[in-house]
Amino acid sequence: MLKLGGTLLAIAAPSFDTPSETFIRAHVRTLAPGRTVLLATKYGGTCSIKDLESLPILDELNARKPFRSISDVVNAFRRHWRGPALAPEEQRQVVLFLTRHRIQALLAEYGPIGCLFIGACKEAGVPLFVHFHGYDASKLLRSRRHVRNYRELFRAAAGVIAPSRFLADKLAAIGCPFEKLHVVPCGIDPSRFQPSSREPGRILAVGRLVEKKAPHLTIEAFAQIANRYPTARLEIIGDGPLRERCEALIDKFDLRPRVVLHGVQPSDRVGAEMRRASIFVQHSITAPDGDMEGLPVAILEAMASELPIVSTCHSGIPEAVEHGVTGYLVPEGDVNGMAEAMATLLTDPARAAAMGAAGRARVLKYFSLEHACDRLRSIMGLAPVAPPHVYTG
Repeated sequence: MLKLGGTLLAIAAPSFDTPSETFIRAHVRTLAPGRTVLLATKYGGTCSIKDLESLPILDELNARKPFRSISDVVNAFRRHWRGPALAPEEQRQVVLFLTRHRIQALLAEYGPIGCLFIGACKEAGVPLFVHFHGYDASKLLRSRRHVRNYRELFRAAAGVIAPSRFLADKLAAIGCPFEKLHVVPCGIDPSRFQPSSREPGRILAVGRLVEKKAPHLTIEAFAQIANRYPTARLEIIGDGPLRERCEALIDKFDLRPRVVLHGVQPSDRVGAEMRRASIFVQHSITAPDGDMEGLPVAILEAMASELPIVSTCHSGIPEAVEHGVTGYLVPEGDVNGMAEAMATLLTDPARAAAMGAAGRARVLKYFSLEHACDRLRSIMGLAPVAPPHVYTG
């Protein structure tokens, strides 16, 4: 157990205001409340997250103004990062920051961010833990340079965390020692998600419009059953490079206004939509460049909302969704199978409700934020924190 005193925990991430990275902000808020500082590596971003504004953050890495409030700026490095390590002056500033705040553990969000802080943590005598999430344990493994950097990271890190057994096995395959490797899914706060009112025929998808989430395949699957269920609707929350392709498919199948692209929405809106939906869908696949999911947080949120899941046998999804119990899983790219799974649940609302209830029970037991943070604190040797909520079914 680490000896407590001072700030305790530093969290390093590309940024803290990316809409889809709710899991990073959850770590900031709940792992060590009141004893956390931040390091952000994304140049040019800003942060408007009100409850993070009081946290100290290392921003510009220059001798004149190395420290500012996060309300001023959330940038750490005034350059474009091109390598696996900090420049000497940058490392000096990070070591100063870690020492000044008496940091006793650093959690790096994403593998490349962990690589960046190897030297600084060693010099400051701070244990380094790295939390992989998805692309960094799939797509980047195709790069020999990243694999070399990761092997150095595995030697230096005190612990390596993956969100699913599937991705943990990928890291083990390139040399991560089993004794350092831990599986901790990004948990969610079930108290924020209430059982849905189940508006008949209302199907929801939440996620970036990118290759690995394949929103175009979800639309194609819905198009196959649209005529059979004329009152059914597909609501899609998220944005990204595939939006134009999705719009074209909606027009091709004459699905306006039954398929709606809502764009990026705040978490409160996502929760509100989940409280209305009757089915949650996500057709995750391995992207052509190798990018994969870890374990999508939106699926866990939907399960907490008592929504049956229709998804794919992809990465860590089968570790959360029990086929035939909490939803249906089809092979990647199986549009026909996804269509029929949606049709089954639309035809049998009682079955959908039973699967949704089983999903919430599973989240409460295995995938709560409280459970995830307890595991992370144990791995990092941090003291327990009293839970802010009492979860009930």
